[in-house]
Amino acid sequence: MKKIVLVLLAVTLLGLAVGCKDGSSFTVEELEGTWNFPDQGGYTAITAFILTDATGADIGWEDGTYSYWCWGDGTYQDGVLTGTYDYNADDSSIDNNDTSGLDLTITISFTLDNNKLSMTCIGTGPLNGKTFTQGVFQPI
Repeated sequence: MKKIVLVLLAVTLLGLAVGCKDGSSFTVEELEGTWNFPDQGGYTAITAFILTDATGADIGWEDGTYSYWCWGDGTYQDGVLTGTYDYNADDSSIDNNDTSGLDLTITISFTLDNNKLSMTCIGTGPLNGKTFTQGVFQPI
């Protein structure tokens, strides 16, 4: 009886291990496309488009009266995109304090857990320090 229980336990654990996808095991093809993120950290309308082969990304969000759009390229390896980006920030307030920047450095770490994308950005400019979580893939 103990052997049967142990075998059933081992099979159950193996099934759980195979059925669960952790954040560190995914292919670059799983990132390609458009992802929408729920509002978080005071940011709204968060979207990301991961380019073919993850050689770049376009990321946009709104923060109060500012609408940010960042686009760039780089190299991808093991869940990390490293490169440079440009951005525009449009201010819809009366002050109309639009800004932009070119050739800013960025490293974006991706995790994919239960088909939800998370991105953590480290570098310069408006993407620095941003983390967006729970992104949902948008099929074409």
